[in-house]
Amino acid sequence: MDEKKEKNTENKKEGFQSFWQKTSDLGKKAAEGAKTLAEQTKKNIYESQAKKYTPVTIKDYKSKSFKIPDIIEIVDNSANRKFITQDGAVGWIEKHEEVDVFHMYSEFVKKCGLEFIPLAQCDNVYCSDIFEREKYINSNCIFGKATEERLAELEHIANCLGAISCSIEIVESNSETISKSFSAISKISAESSQRLESKNFQSGKTVSYFQGNRTPRRPELKWFLHDDNIKRLIEMRCGEESHIKSKILELKGASSATMSRKIACAIDEIMNVKGSFSMENQVVKEHSNILMFEVEF
Repeated sequence: MDEKKEKNTENKKEGFQSFWQKTSDLGKKAAEGAKTLAEQTKKNIYESQAKKYTPVTIKDYKSKSFKIPDIIEIVDNSANRKFITQDGAVGWIEKHEEVDVFHMYSEFVKKCGLEFIPLAQCDNVYCSDIFEREKYINSNCIFGKATEERLAELEHIANCLGAISCSIEIVESNSETISKSFSAISKISAESSQRLESKNFQSGKTVSYFQGNRTPRRPELKWFLHDDNIKRLIEMRCGEESHIKSKILELKGASSATMSRKIACAIDEIMNVKGSFSMENQVVKEHSNILMFEVEF
């Protein structure tokens, strides 16, 4: 009887040992499985991140088939080196709002052959000049620079056409409706001048006076190359018969846009800017503004 009890006790002991052994094995397998899963997840995240970046080498950059994106961000030389491992990498291309952006390492800036306006600085975003592809303008000042150039070009047009004077104003779209009679006015009157002054203007007015009475010549155009109003004014002055003495033109901002809304949204994503200070908001504002161009001959 004692021998039987002893045997049962040993069997129970062996059963408990077997149970704990199985439990321990299951625990080890679960731990190994969790570790494998964590490693695989980490690998998947790495691979997913690596797919975001398309490394650009010096050889790629110098290739005739390489098209430099419209947006460049100058970045620190150590940025994303974990993923940009190619020898000779000068940066990488990444999509923002479905737009290609070239994140260029600062050490490559002096060798890239591009001009950055007003100067090249790390962590700044630049947009290509729509007239000169080798120039990239800092996004923080691109709209101000474009406005200055438009005003200067209108002044140049007036001068080339032999004007006595010209006045240029930027009218906000939320101002009162501009008098319909402007489109029919051919001579500047005190009444029309008073109407102009009563509107809600932005800063940026420029008034110029010239000697006048010169033979008009066709001006070289950039911002207003495709503006029908400007082209008609030039024809009025440079055609066979030139009887026009004055003109008021309404030039819509959309006809000489600084950048597309898509490009603006991509820059906003890079810079993490929203609201009234965003590039997209600047584009919308520019499209809705009007340049009032008064010229007298």
